[in-house]
Amino acid sequence: MNDFQSEFQIYFPLLFVGLWLTITIGLGFVSGWYALAREFPDRLETPLLTLKNQSGSLGGVGMNRVLTLSVCPSGLRIGMMRIFGPFSRAFFVPWDAISVTRYERFFLQRGKIGFGKPSVGSLTLPAEVTDRLARAAGTSWPEDGAFPEESNAQAGSRIFKQWVVSTCFAATFFIVAPRLMAPNGAAFPPIAVAILFPAVVFGIGSIIRYLMRKRP
Repeated sequence: MNDFQSEFQIYFPLLFVGLWLTITIGLGFVSGWYALAREFPDRLETPLLTLKNQSGSLGGVGMNRVLTLSVCPSGLRIGMMRIFGPFSRAFFVPWDAISVTRYERFFLQRGKIGFGKPSVGSLTLPAEVTDRLARAAGTSWPEDGAFPEESNAQAGSRIFKQWVVSTCFAATFFIVAPRLMAPNGAAFPPIAVAILFPAVVFGIGSIIRYLMRKRP
């Protein structure tokens, strides 16, 4: 047993690092990050605006609070926290190679930024983040329209609606799933708990998002 514990203590960190590298490298290929880094190599240019710890979806792969977006005079730089992408180098896309489309899904507004013409990849961001990039880029931004600053009331309303939708989905799952999967006569969580638990969890997250929405 002692020998097993000793070997486990030695090899577990190596296995963990190997698994982590395998996962991050695989996601780099699946998301198209490596292809975009080859197509649009980074360049030295002082940013007009940098937004750190941003969330988005690249090639269908969700990236939660790991992105760094930099608006530069001649283009948009996209980077990632190195711990989540050890080999995912930042890439820089010129404004004339960018297209922007908007859509709404499940009461959430999104901006889809296409890279290349024809597109070789796309990054989907929350609408409010897309608007901040657009305002910083000014006339270089490849999209027509006005991008007014979101007021506190508008931000509160948007985040509240998202909280309601998230809470309803989660509460429905916690109420319905145990009753479908558990045998007859099994004890189920009280409905009040099934509703209050996601309401509190998502509520705390919503408050943090509201307070941090303008931080870089």
